Amino acid sequence: MLPTHMTPTKIRERLEEAEGRVDKEQFVSALEYVRDDGRTRR
Repeated sequence: MLPTHMTPTKIRERLEEAEGRVDKEQFVSALEYVRDDGRTRR
């Protein structure tokens, strides 16, 4: 299970551990979407 709060460094480390199983561009895009959605729902 992943911690609920992850630093950018920890996220990079986890992506490296994924050894290509995760599309980094799609992952970053998803994070940006969630961040932006949280900003507009308040």
